[in-house]
Amino acid sequence: MTMSNPAAPPGIPHQQRRAQIDGLRALAMVGVLYVHLYDKSPQTEGLRVALFFVVSGFLITHILYTAKERGGHIHVLNFYIRRALRLFPALAILVGMASIFDIDGFRQEALWHLAQLSNVRFMLLEAYKPWVVSHLWSLNILEQFYLIWPIVILFLPLHRIYVVTLVLIVGLTFAFANADALGIGGWGKQLVLSGGPVAFGAFAYLLQRHGRVRDVVCTPLAVTTSLAVIFAPFVAWEGFGNSDSYRLLTMPALSVIVVGAFAGFRGPVGWVLGSAPARFASQISYGVYMYHLLVWWAVGETFPHLYQPNFQTFLIITALTVVAATLSWYLIEEPISRLKRHFPTATREHTGQDRSGGLSADATKRPA
Repeated sequence: MTMSNPAAPPGIPHQQRRAQIDGLRALAMVGVLYVHLYDKSPQTEGLRVALFFVVSGFLITHILYTAKERGGHIHVLNFYIRRALRLFPALAILVGMASIFDIDGFRQEALWHLAQLSNVRFMLLEAYKPWVVSHLWSLNILEQFYLIWPIVILFLPLHRIYVVTLVLIVGLTFAFANADALGIGGWGKQLVLSGGPVAFGAFAYLLQRHGRVRDVVCTPLAVTTSLAVIFAPFVAWEGFGNSDSYRLLTMPALSVIVVGAFAGFRGPVGWVLGSAPARFASQISYGVYMYHLLVWWAVGETFPHLYQPNFQTFLIITALTVVAATLSWYLIEEPISRLKRHFPTATREHTGQDRSGGLSADATKRPA
């Protein structure tokens, strides 16, 4: 496994390197389907959510930091509008269908989930109910992070963003590791304090901007060590993969893998992550994530034996969910997402020959 040297003229185009990170997002989605539909207690149960969090924290920081560094203005409101245009359509479909059929008494809980507060509601109930939206807790953590992160980047000098990110990592890691001593119950620990990988992803982006750090992180030794940490539960003692120590160790390990994908893996790994099937899977991955439990309910009510997680259930529900997510993407999500071009995250200022080389907001607007 080799990578291009990010400090030199890259041998892999930027779009392809970004596609490799999208490939990691697709891999996380496959992990979610595997855990929910096939194996409820895998040896690396929390890995797929942690990977999803690290990728998301990395990419959102890349978008916002790059926009600010170019100069001009960051439009926080536009950022929120763009997030809503991308995320709300599939969420509205899920909430609408669950309300129409009142799945597991969903109607009386609908506002919590429409408001992206599923994780708070589950913590108050101490139960994943209604089960058809039990997966939304992880998306909620991300959306709650997205509420504050643009403001942090907008109002702080670039160098102080490093400090805030590091404090966030240390605080969340300490609270997660010492939740019992701090009197934080298991539900609060899982649904509020498990956002550490998001901060690690943000910090990974900031660090990899420095050539020397990036070169070290992208060495074969660093990648091999990270993979050894990630796959350690398969050779370690039973239960290690579900321990707090493993979850904490995977955060920097996954960050190294994400930086490597951004730099650009070469060889078979890079080809797979950047391939057309991986790009397509990443494109529909949000819909797959949103709809898979709804599809499972629809099929399970007619064929109850498919409520049992096994290989047959995994194949059937995955195939039907991919069809549903594909239709949703092309007919609903993608047309609505195109409206984002009217809401650029950043605009550049023009001062004759300004240092950013950009035009004013009244001339050319360029999305981040």
